[in-house]
Amino acid sequence: METKKPYYSIGQVAEYLELPQSVLRYWETVFDALNPAKSPGGSRRYSDLDLKILNDIKHLLYDRGFTIRGANKILNQKYHVEAKRERQNMQRQNAEATAQKETATETARASGPKDEINQKLLKHIIAELKEIVKVLDE
Repeated sequence: METKKPYYSIGQVAEYLELPQSVLRYWETVFDALNPAKSPGGSRRYSDLDLKILNDIKHLLYDRGFTIRGANKILNQKYHVEAKRERQNMQRQNAEATAQKETATETARASGPKDEINQKLLKHIIAELKEIVKVLDE
């Protein structure tokens, strides 16, 4: 890759590695170390680290004859995937907890005035029902 970019598309990476895009997509499913970011639209965004990992995968599989399982084990050790995965899980959990707190806060704010309106409406309905009962009792 000649130009230095913050990320590369799957097409650019496939061309650079001389591999079909389908191989790159498959490798994402079997190699723990390979986890390119996704754009809001769902497109893969490969970083320089992803390119390095892909080069390593290609070298291990095609040049050195490793199985996918063996290559995955080496890559996990090399890139400390376990620690990385734990950090990502913690970040995801923190983000989810923050989102839940924000949702609860927004719900509490939004429900305050609505609850008052609902209580007033309920009191009005009860008063009307009492009036109807009086009329029926007469």
